[in-house]
Amino acid sequence: MAANDRIAMFIDFENLVYGLENTEQHEGRADIALDVERLVRFARDEGRLIVARAYADWRSASVRQHQRDLYVQGIEPINVLGRRHGSEVKNSVDVALAVDAVESLFERDYDTFVLISGDRDFLPLLRCIRSHGKRVVGVSVRESASRDLPNLCDRFVFYRDLWAAYGVEERTEGAVSEVQIRDFAVLKERIHQLLVEEVGAGGVLGATLKPMIRNRIDPGFDETRFGYLKFSKLLEAMPEMLRWEYTSDAHGGDIRVYPIERTDTQPPTTAAPAPLPAATHSPTTDANASRTETPSASLRSRPVPRTMPLDAFLSRSRGKLDRTGLHLERRDRLDALESIFAALPQKDEFMSQAEIVENLEGRRTANGRELAHESLRRYLWALYQSFVFDIHPDDRGLHHLQRRLQLKTEFRSVSALAVRLDQSLIYKVWELLPEAAEDRLAYTVELLEYGDEEEQRALATKLLERVENTRKIF
Repeated sequence: MAANDRIAMFIDFENLVYGLENTEQHEGRADIALDVERLVRFARDEGRLIVARAYADWRSASVRQHQRDLYVQGIEPINVLGRRHGSEVKNSVDVALAVDAVESLFERDYDTFVLISGDRDFLPLLRCIRSHGKRVVGVSVRESASRDLPNLCDRFVFYRDLWAAYGVEERTEGAVSEVQIRDFAVLKERIHQLLVEEVGAGGVLGATLKPMIRNRIDPGFDETRFGYLKFSKLLEAMPEMLRWEYTSDAHGGDIRVYPIERTDTQPPTTAAPAPLPAATHSPTTDANASRTETPSASLRSRPVPRTMPLDAFLSRSRGKLDRTGLHLERRDRLDALESIFAALPQKDEFMSQAEIVENLEGRRTANGRELAHESLRRYLWALYQSFVFDIHPDDRGLHHLQRRLQLKTEFRSVSALAVRLDQSLIYKVWELLPEAAEDRLAYTVELLEYGDEEEQRALATKLLERVENTRKIF
């Protein structure tokens, strides 16, 4: 993104209006409202806003009341008349918007397309825009957003976060909630780890760092979530983690970021960040079968005391593992795995992660626990990273969520999947384990809740050996 990028904004205005209305009616929340000016300010932060259109059947009172605001902000209202079918009125807003967007793609020279809608009917449009090398920014009301939209956007922002960050009133950067403060502390730790392990002393441009954060830390990362209008301002709020300098050339300016060498070894006051996953993964059927995940090439982070007491180790380890989204209690983890395993494709069947989640979402485990979308996504991602799936040969070039998967033969049991996840958990906290082999085994047994049976201690020993061998490879 550059300041001179040409921006085209297309608004599914009915989706936005009714999405906010439904949120208020169903949840009793009226703390945000539709503000056209904030949408325009957001779009102009992406570059030079050339065209902006809002699509709706303007005979509806709910949308008609905002027409004046649209005109004031220079947004062109596009009228799409609806037809009555029984008691419902249907129109073709999505078709009209998509046709105009594709026409703009071929007849105008735009760098970024901003789509404001949560309708999954626009997925083919987004794929088309991306296939032509254009940048896609999505905005939607969280409660009415299709969960597939963020995966096809270079940047995706929920309207609530946009509304909070682009307030009309003068606001102080970083004035965020207690939850955001805690999450921001974790984010700072993880960005520092990313800079140390994958960037080094040479530093990295902000335009490069932001995609790295999305690939390694959080696919849904956006600075507005933490109350910052600019990515550079968020970086400037981390003086204890990094230093920065502004650069300029013929193509414009940017911020270059360098990691600060830290000598502190005390546990952070907030949950410690989990190790960074690799950007891409390509599970195979043979050579990679013994790996839990693809770590970064360098895993030498700042030293951690090896004489850490067991209680401190468990506290820090669980803080790290909490970021994986998996259940930390073994009983709950097995309960979830049993339900997930029943829906995983085996033998000649292949399914994508999205299909698996859709089949399981809302069901309950044997212990009555509801399988929520986010929890299912985290479990499937952990299993995918652990190389328990074969990928359909025709899908290797697709995004990992679109790849059709099938369980490898050796993992077609709940116990095999559980052991694989346990191995992955050990890998993530390896830096915190004691040096002495006996202590390392004892700490691992406690963390995984294995008990003192000889068989489980032998399994823990085997997992430790596997993780150690994997680390030697990388």
